[in-house]
Amino acid sequence: MTRAAALAVLLLAAPAGAHDYWLVPETYTPKDRASVPVRLFVGEHFKPEQEVAYSAKKTPLVRLVTAKGAAQISEAKNGTKPAFAFDMPGTGSAVLRVDRDWSGITLKADKFTAYLKEEGLDEIVTARAAAGEADADGKERYRRCLKTVIHGGGKPDAAPTEPLGQVLEIVPLKNPYALKAGDELPVRVEFEGKPLAGFKLVAHHRAGDTLTTATATTDKDGKAELKLPKAGPWVVRGVHMRRVAEKNPNPPADWESFWASVTFALP
Repeated sequence: MTRAAALAVLLLAAPAGAHDYWLVPETYTPKDRASVPVRLFVGEHFKPEQEVAYSAKKTPLVRLVTAKGAAQISEAKNGTKPAFAFDMPGTGSAVLRVDRDWSGITLKADKFTAYLKEEGLDEIVTARAAAGEADADGKERYRRCLKTVIHGGGKPDAAPTEPLGQVLEIVPLKNPYALKAGDELPVRVEFEGKPLAGFKLVAHHRAGDTLTTATATTDKDGKAELKLPKAGPWVVRGVHMRRVAEKNPNPPADWESFWASVTFALP
């Protein structure tokens, strides 16, 4: 695929069940000590279909990380929208980490296969075929690892470049606020604390109905570079899947997937 093709404008219908979650702060560049509401959206291709309210049951961890360290933020009431809010703790960059707990879904075989191919999970397609499961429904459990990076002024620091310990994590190797439109963003993907090779990364930028997409696949060290041609908000996201090893998983499933996303605004 040519670079032009990788950055093509796409308006594709994703398979059922392949919905992303991502975080959107009210502003990506808040003033010092300003309150920053953060919305949680679900949808496709960086186009919100629904805003998700706060759920304590589904949110085992929320943490704000800066160059000075990490801190819990005030817990919202169930049903609150926006789902999160915090006060910007000074200048520099901050990362809001949100970990979601397990959910489950079952898809018909054809829809499950289409979803796997869309997400670049060809090894799962192959594994299902080898096990005689190609025509079986896909019973899956999934969890989400979300981050948003904001910048409160001053020199962009290293806060966004440090792994936070999410089970699946996209780690920018440069602070996005030190880049400009047209630059490449180097990232490392980690799964359970180790580099994840062969992981399909997709970056989306949306301006109205115009969607710009860049893709990359991680190397043996879990690293890749994404050329981001436009200023403004971006989401970088991807999915990793494996067969469930537990005897009695909760919720019941044959496969488990891990979804990661990180949002930021390119200056």
